[in-house]
Amino acid sequence: MALTTNGRVAETMTRAEPIRLIADDYVAGETLTDAVSTALDRVDKGLEVSLHTLDVEVADPRTAAAATERLIGTVEELGSWPELEGHAEVSISLTSLGLQLPGGGARTALENAEAVCRAARNNGVLVTVDDEGPEVHAEVYGIVTSLLADFPDTGVVVQAARHDSLDQIRELAAPGRRIRLCKGAYSGSHREMVVRPHDVDLRMASCLRALLRSPSTAMIATHDPVFVAIGERLIADLGRSRADTEFQMLQGIRPLEQRRLADIGLRTRVYLPWGHEWYRYCTRQLVNRPANLWLFSRSLVVHR
Repeated sequence: MALTTNGRVAETMTRAEPIRLIADDYVAGETLTDAVSTALDRVDKGLEVSLHTLDVEVADPRTAAAATERLIGTVEELGSWPELEGHAEVSISLTSLGLQLPGGGARTALENAEAVCRAARNNGVLVTVDDEGPEVHAEVYGIVTSLLADFPDTGVVVQAARHDSLDQIRELAAPGRRIRLCKGAYSGSHREMVVRPHDVDLRMASCLRALLRSPSTAMIATHDPVFVAIGERLIADLGRSRADTEFQMLQGIRPLEQRRLADIGLRTRVYLPWGHEWYRYCTRQLVNRPANLWLFSRSLVVHR
C-alpha cells in the first residue's frame, strides 16, 4: 500500500489513460455532479444507489470536519432530486470522520457521524456505516450502536468472515434494523477472522440464512453467483418480503446481473464510490483483498 499510494507513483498512474478508463467502470466520477448523474442513471434503470465519498487520509480534526461537510453536502444534493426519493443512501467511513485521531478520535467520529445522520434524516436519505477492518472494528461497532439509539435506520455492516458474525446478527436483529452482510473484504488474525475460503463460504451461508430468517431488513452484499442464487432461493422459500430485502453490488461489477435482479422484482443497490481519491480506493480494494483482482479483471471481459 505504501508503494502504490506513494505520491509520485499515484500521480503517474492517475495520468495514464488506460488506468483512468478502467477506473471509469468502477468509480462514479471525481465530482459530486458526476456521482449524482450516475446515481440518476442507475435509478432510472430500476436500481437503488449508495454513494460513498472518497476522502484523503485524515490528519487532523479540520480534515475530518471537511469530510463531514462534504458528506452533508452529498446528502443535501441527493435529497434535492425527487427522482432519488426513497432510492438513495450514503455509505460512510468513520476513519474519514476522525476515528483514528489521537486524543478523542472516537468522540469526534461519533459527533461527525451524528451530524451526517441528522442531515440524512432531514433529506430522506439513508446512512450505512462501513466496517473498515479488524483494526478498528470494535470502535466502529461501538459508534454504530450509539447511533442506533437516535437513528434506528442506520445500516450496520456484518462481515461473515469474523468469528463473531453470527452473534452480531443475533444481537442486532430487530424489526426495521438494516443489516448489510458481506463475506469480508479485510484480512485479519486467526483469532478474529475465519481464514480458509471454504470455511468463509460456510460461515457466509450460515449468516445469510440467519439474516433472512430475522425481522431485519436484509442487505446482501455479494457478487458471488452461488450466494446470489442461495439468497434468491431462501427469499422464495421463507416467503420473505421483497420490500425489506435487497442485493448490493459494486459499481461496474456484474452490471447485467444487477439489472436481472431488479427486473425480477428484487431490490438491488449499486455502491457508487466517487471523488478525486479514486486511485487510492481502487488500490486499497486490491491490497486488502487480492482476490478482487480476479473479480475486476473478469468484469472487464464478462459483464455479468
